[in-house]
Amino acid sequence: MGKIPVLLVLALITAALPAEDYATLSGVVCNESGMPIPYATIRVGGTDIHATSDEDGYFETLVPPGVYDVTCSAPGYVDFTLKDLLIIAGIRSTVHITLRRPPDDQVLTVEKPNIYLYPPQTTDVTVRLEMADGCALTRSDPTYGDGWNVTVEPDGYLSDSRGYIVGEVEGKEVIFDAPRYGYLFYEADAPDVWQRGRGWIITRDVLGDFFTSILGEYGFADREVDDFLEYWTPRLTESSFYAVYPQTDEIDAVVELRVEPEPDSVLRLFFLIEPLDETTATADWYLPEPVIPKFERQGFTVVEWGVCLADTLR
Repeated sequence: MGKIPVLLVLALITAALPAEDYATLSGVVCNESGMPIPYATIRVGGTDIHATSDEDGYFETLVPPGVYDVTCSAPGYVDFTLKDLLIIAGIRSTVHITLRRPPDDQVLTVEKPNIYLYPPQTTDVTVRLEMADGCALTRSDPTYGDGWNVTVEPDGYLSDSRGYIVGEVEGKEVIFDAPRYGYLFYEADAPDVWQRGRGWIITRDVLGDFFTSILGEYGFADREVDDFLEYWTPRLTESSFYAVYPQTDEIDAVVELRVEPEPDSVLRLFFLIEPLDETTATADWYLPEPVIPKFERQGFTVVEWGVCLADTLR
């Protein structure tokens, strides 16, 4: 991920705080046009301290004195990390951060997202993918067309709503019985806007156990976890160490999922997985772990997992 130009205004102002052991870190997050970016997340490295920008792009939080790397991220933008920010007790530190959209050539493939549908009874369902600028659908099964129109059973198995598909054999149109699928599958090229502020560093030999545990904590069921492990654990053999960054809120900024009838509960989780070289993985690098939200399956449930695999060591 390339470095992002940022205008840093570090103002050590006279506003002393009542609590002498803390200082206020505040600032504004904007895009390249100077427009504020709301709901950006600002994290103070090596701590659990974080803040969220408001509708005017403004944020404020208390930080103990020290030297920190401060990371700012927002859906649709490239993360930026401000290195070695000095925080002095009793003094307000103000920063101005400009986030940029990723360059056109900074693209990762969202690989093998599986969409599982579980209606309470057999239901005709329409599923469409709303792609953000810079995204492109590259694969699908069943064929996506202008959307999927499928009949779904309560156990999640589905088929074309027509009950048949049209193909071609030796130049002639032929009608086939519609095959049954366990999920909808697609892949897409998308800008690298994924967060790298929270996650886990995992050794290759425990990846299977790790993903089994984490997917279960997020709320995926046995069949969905088994499908993930069957496909991904054989793929992750390049390195002895991997950084695994979960993506949840960021997904809709890239590929929005539209389902009719509207589901009662939706779980979407992608992992950005980066192989690490031994020096990076074993350095004194603290990667804060994410808070895993509780998910309950109620009524018509839709769940989806996918992976963006970075193919270079760092």
